[in-house]
Amino acid sequence: MTNSLWTQRGQLITLIHWSDENVSMNRLLLTMLLVLPALPMNTLALPDSNQIEFSNCMLALPGTNLTAAARCGTYEVAENPAQPDGRKISLNIAVAPASGKSTEPDPVFFFAGGPGQAASETWVMLRPVLNKIRRNRDIVMIDQRGTGKSNKLACKSEIEEDLNQEIDLELVKTETEKCLAELDGDPRFYTTSIAMADYNQVRQAMGYDRINIMGVSYGTRAAQVYLRLFPDTVRTVTLDSVVPMQLALGQEHAPMLDRSVKAVFDDCAADEVCNSLFPRQAEELQALITQLRAEPRQITITNPVSGEPQEMRLTADTLAVAIRFLSYASETQALIPLLVQEALESGDQSRLASQAILVMSGLNEMLARGMELSVLCAEDYPFIDQTADYSGSLIGNLMLEIIDLQCGVWPHAQISADFHQPVVSDLPVLLMSGERDPVTPPHYAALTAESFSNSLNLVARGQAHSVMKNVCLRTITTDFINAGSIEELDSSCVDDIQPAPFFTSLLGPDP
Repeated sequence: MTNSLWTQRGQLITLIHWSDENVSMNRLLLTMLLVLPALPMNTLALPDSNQIEFSNCMLALPGTNLTAAARCGTYEVAENPAQPDGRKISLNIAVAPASGKSTEPDPVFFFAGGPGQAASETWVMLRPVLNKIRRNRDIVMIDQRGTGKSNKLACKSEIEEDLNQEIDLELVKTETEKCLAELDGDPRFYTTSIAMADYNQVRQAMGYDRINIMGVSYGTRAAQVYLRLFPDTVRTVTLDSVVPMQLALGQEHAPMLDRSVKAVFDDCAADEVCNSLFPRQAEELQALITQLRAEPRQITITNPVSGEPQEMRLTADTLAVAIRFLSYASETQALIPLLVQEALESGDQSRLASQAILVMSGLNEMLARGMELSVLCAEDYPFIDQTADYSGSLIGNLMLEIIDLQCGVWPHAQISADFHQPVVSDLPVLLMSGERDPVTPPHYAALTAESFSNSLNLVARGQAHSVMKNVCLRTITTDFINAGSIEELDSSCVDDIQPAPFFTSLLGPDP
């Protein structure tokens, strides 16, 4: 789940024989072998009824140089499902073929987060996590309509991420209107339910009878919607960092962040070394917020992206953005006590400010803002309590104010009356959460599990958002999908999961 509203903003294979005659050619071939990306060595084994043509492709993570090989294809769907002969959009489909000698008939379909992230762009990060699952199962990643290469609803007139300016709500409204005018698509047809109907069409076109569905963050909502609509096509369900269907996204971001930060401070207080170095974390952070609300500071930092000196105005809102993103991983949560103390006691907020810039950079590339608004404004905004007062929290009420303003501009569809009802199923479901998750805390998974009679709900101590990357949970997920059952699933390693040790200095934790 993102914060974009809040921020405002043939593998070359050669046989080389070394000899005097062909040394130059051999050197050329070796150079090509080193610089060319590897294409999949294994073939894509699809059912005989497959209707989609796939070819070699390279998947990339926006904002990085990271790539990974896959097989890609496209499938056309109607933008407006009620007008099948009307405008068509092309869905981008990426498949990481099973790496072993045999392939099971039920692949894993991955549902990306956001809303607004493209599933195909996540493979670079997913590859090590799903490596063992992929030994005998294909991994299918469909860019949800409006994301990635599936008619991405990108806003060309983005609000500049200028941290030197106050957040101007009128500017937000103006830029939202510009985005809407430039959009190549009708936002009313980019909801989760319509997108899940797309996924089922792709499943049928690829010839799969049943699939294993896996979602992370917003992707857990998408997976639940798919399960409700097409239960007979599902073998197992894996939900990481769970969004309950009852939740209106955005409503609880402020209190959940405060909950996460408090958990970090409580763990620091329980740690002898951390507590001795940083004994008054909550008070120090509140004091820093109070100072910045009263008097923002003009500071000079080294831009972590460009490496150039940069003047910036550090405000309480900027600090909240930095803290929020630091809270998304246990490893960066371990920095919070050190950075807060440094910012307050020495008066040096440059590292916190640098973190704000670092986490904001590349956000526009990774997320389809138009698709995000299409989902949020249709599925969540009508159910948000705008009278809620979070003024005493780190991020305050600004996020709700921006959602209210943007969704007042954005055209949105009417969702089904039962959309926010729990999904009921007796299929095998594995749910996972991080104890210190700042956006999808463990009690969200517990609420979701109530309507799944055949489920296992795991909480990783000291972990944050998107926990399947943990080695223990990765192994449990692999075993779960391979067995197709929660029965006799060994989850004992969860008891041994520990948070990242707190940084005691900029050099890292104590040895």
